[in-house]
Amino acid sequence: MSIDIPDRPLTLPEVAQVTGLSLRMLQRGCRAGRIKHTPKGEGTERVHRIMYPQQVRELLESRQTGDTRPAQPAAVDPIEEAIAATRALHTRQRRRTA
Repeated sequence: MSIDIPDRPLTLPEVAQVTGLSLRMLQRGCRAGRIKHTPKGEGTERVHRIMYPQQVRELLESRQTGDTRPAQPAAVDPIEEAIAATRALHTRQRRRTA
């Protein structure tokens, strides 16, 4: 899946719209220093942070590795699943009578 990133600096709301990430997550990550961005406090426009296309690409690449990559479903053993369900049912039944 390729995301078309404009070849100009983007504000955080624009980055959120282009990447599909949460604006609030981007704001918090920038404030905490976990997301690379460029502070901007010039002019009369209320834009405090911008991200260049390379920074957006780095952010997207970092979200595909390590702990933040999409989770792969674990292989489930049907016998272990049945044992766990039976134990849970048995535990619930015993609590009701106790």
